[in-house]
Amino acid sequence: CAQFHRYGDWILTVPLMCVEFYLITKKAGAKVALLWKLIFASLVMLVTGYLGETIYKEQSVLWGVISGAAYFYIAYLIWFGEVASLAQ
Repeated sequence: CAQFHRYGDWILTVPLMCVEFYLITKKAGAKVALLWKLIFASLVMLVTGYLGETIYKEQSVLWGVISGAAYFYIAYLIWFGEVASLAQ
């Protein structure tokens, strides 16, 4: 039950942080497509993390890898991808 509340909170707050991040980077020229990429990747990260932690415990490593890949995609967008190109 605790995982449900924790992930429920994250499902609401993480996309809101993506919107806030987009609004900050919009002044530098960020496109709305970036917002949708960030939201989609964050939802994939959270949903697959939840599935691996609560429902498919036998395959938790697989779900963790998928969740981690979504996380690293977000990090890539920020440090080396679209957001990084806006900073130049």
